[in-house]
Amino acid sequence: MAIIQETESEELVRKPAIISLECEEMLNEALAYIAQNSLRQAEIMNEQFNNTLNSIENMPGIGTIYKGGIRKIKIGKFRYNMYYREEKDYISVRGIWHTSRGTEFTEPVQEV
Repeated sequence: MAIIQETESEELVRKPAIISLECEEMLNEALAYIAQNSLRQAEIMNEQFNNTLNSIENMPGIGTIYKGGIRKIKIGKFRYNMYYREEKDYISVRGIWHTSRGTEFTEPVQEV
């Protein structure tokens, strides 16, 4: 009979997400575009954006490594990816990008 030794597990620490102004603009443009065809689908996109945001706050390491320390994760059933960077104390959400536009998302330049 094997003895299973208990180990101390690290407590999951929730990191708050900070959405960049560029990401807010991208999201608003996407929601406006989707709303042209269906207000309900725009509402669902917004809900799924928030669900994805909640997921990365709870598990910052999820998603695929993109480049330069940025990760990407699909937003629900929509063909948008959320791009984010995990910082020491928070998650920096840099933008969203529709997959039909290719994979050339570039992190916005931060003004000092």
